[in-house]
Amino acid sequence: MATRTVDAAEFEMTTEKAYKISSPDDLLRFGKQFNDFIGACPDIFAGLRRPWLRNMRFGELDIPNILSTCKLLESLRLTYCDSGIHSVLQVEHALLVELEVDYGQFERIELICLPKLQRIWVLPECPKLLTTMLSKLQHVNLDNLPEGCDLAWTMFILEAAPSLKALCITVWDHWCIMATDKEFQKENGFCEKADLKWKPYAPAFKHKNLAKLTIYGFQPDGNFMRYIRCVVEAAVNMAEISLHDRKMCGRCGDLDPEIKDKVCPSRYPRTAEERK
Repeated sequence: MATRTVDAAEFEMTTEKAYKISSPDDLLRFGKQFNDFIGACPDIFAGLRRPWLRNMRFGELDIPNILSTCKLLESLRLTYCDSGIHSVLQVEHALLVELEVDYGQFERIELICLPKLQRIWVLPECPKLLTTMLSKLQHVNLDNLPEGCDLAWTMFILEAAPSLKALCITVWDHWCIMATDKEFQKENGFCEKADLKWKPYAPAFKHKNLAKLTIYGFQPDGNFMRYIRCVVEAAVNMAEISLHDRKMCGRCGDLDPEIKDKVCPSRYPRTAEERK
């Protein structure tokens, strides 16, 4: 690892407590233990490419230190990690290709300098502000978009990523998660959904590189048809559109009948005549 001749190395580092039973002091302690590990073994981390950190709370400068120590970093995943409630994560790395952040208390993620970045989750902002960061982005996957809501907001990605070649979206109300996650129920309810309004930054913009659009969870209604027409109108070199039914989940089939009644049956076209 010290000579950086190891092709692949993966550490699985598990904290002694799961996040749900960890106190804020526990999270700080786990973060300090990890920092002590890096400080004691910098050569090991210098060759690490794909760390996945979980259940840790860091100081303000800890994550920048991790990024600078892991010089060959290609992928970074942070789960239940943050630097405190409403903290800001600043990311800068010469080789980072993939960044995934989930279930943390970060209020904002700032992409300072990531010239190799290919995959990232962002809020819909003014495309002009994002173009410098997403100009080389080629593949985008948007998962678990709520059913029945307008999809036009995703067009900001086309405007901000002129090199984009393939866009894949999955529209899916994952009812088994919604029914068992009490926090989700408390914050969202089963039926409360809000459309995210989007106004094109450049109404007549054209995208010259997007060639493939894939949609999972397609339904033959005005919402999807308007979205597809919008994408096709902008993507002047579109070559392939692939439309699929909802993804299947075995656990969703075991739900209480009262919850199942809230789920609208799929109207995905199955016969040749319906598809026509």
